[in-house]
Amino acid sequence: MYCTPKEGRAGDTLFYNNKYSVACHNCYEKKYSSSLEEALVYTSTLELDIWDSQYFIGKKKCTGTDWFVKHSLFQKGNKNCVGGSLRKCLQEIELWTRKNPDHEVLTIYIDKKEDWGSRRSARKPQDLDSLITSIFPAGNIYSPKEVLQENDNLRNSVQGCNWPSTKELKGKIIFVITDATILTRKNNLLNTYLNKQQNNSICFVAPLIKKKSEIITPRGLSMQNASNVIFYNLCYKHAGLSSAISSRNYINRVYNSPETLATVNALADRKVNFIALHNYKLSNPGIRQQDLQENRN
Repeated sequence: MYCTPKEGRAGDTLFYNNKYSVACHNCYEKKYSSSLEEALVYTSTLELDIWDSQYFIGKKKCTGTDWFVKHSLFQKGNKNCVGGSLRKCLQEIELWTRKNPDHEVLTIYIDKKEDWGSRRSARKPQDLDSLITSIFPAGNIYSPKEVLQENDNLRNSVQGCNWPSTKELKGKIIFVITDATILTRKNNLLNTYLNKQQNNSICFVAPLIKKKSEIITPRGLSMQNASNVIFYNLCYKHAGLSSAISSRNYINRVYNSPETLATVNALADRKVNFIALHNYKLSNPGIRQQDLQENRN
């Protein structure tokens, strides 16, 4: 379904769910970008992989409510941009937003590599939300509460075309958690997040799904929590699900695709909202990556 402008919103023709663009994949790593600020010249969608433990084997942990930003469990978390701290990464993004107050909406994917409250860390869902709100002003975060409005759940809201336009979202930031645990990826940590935070959550959740039936009932989530799932995470081999997701006004991200312009165009044609690439400069080198939907509406 392609949402059309509602009464009183003339000119706001592009809704968030109809935006298709290249996103960065692991651009917090030095080999892909020297800094998050550099990446934001080209893309408005970042990914941060977070771990509770500095080492897979060992006792060292982030102090307080912080996480290590790194891709591999064997990395120390101190060779990535801004020292491998989630707090520092978010502070860098917040500083950039103050320098660019009229920026297009930023979407920040947080790939959580370990479950909540492991024996190595007592950090809970509320700790992640508290960390985010301690850095970003509440008015700059577009959270599930804004989508929910007067509806019973997020799905009912967006199926009624209640996504805002990209114009309305200027200066806003959207946070999305994915289950990136290295062994199971069954979305259990997303279910826990929704159980704990419910309608007060700061982040959306994006379960990893592999078949069409999981659009309605993602594995690992209760039926009640599934009704508040409107973002999805797809490996490239399951990118064929993107059109079915988009038809419900939901959002999807695809990762691990071939990094060619032809693939980017093909995925945008399939209504993939965020095409995650290591080479996030691919589609438009030298200038900010613009929306790919201009030729697809």
